[in-house]
Amino acid sequence: MVERPTVNRQVVGSNPTRGAIFRQGYRVAMPEFYAYILRSSKSKIFYYGHTGKSPEVRMKEHNSGIMKSTKPHRPWKLVWYCAFETLKQAKDFELYLKSGSGKAFAYKRLVNVALKKDVSVGRKK
Repeated sequence: MVERPTVNRQVVGSNPTRGAIFRQGYRVAMPEFYAYILRSSKSKIFYYGHTGKSPEVRMKEHNSGIMKSTKPHRPWKLVWYCAFETLKQAKDFELYLKSGSGKAFAYKRLVNVALKKDVSVGRKK
């Protein structure tokens, strides 16, 4: 796949939506924030978080023991993540995932899919 340069195009007389720009193959430079779910290989619990960094980088921080709350449950595996345009959206979605209905949604639609893939390749739940 050819990576096109980041361009913020404005056509005289129109203001294309972000979706239209993406469909044309141009990437718009925007900050990305993430909500993510980690799973402990040791204690089999889930951790819900949000970050302005790459989820892979954040997972490495959790696995290195920097975070006191996740240190006893290392190693962690990144199960799911989603990008948002603003930090508030990522944080709000993390808080939703921590709620009762959010956990039910996560187990049914996000985590269950990842665990099935894990089991299908021969790993224990």
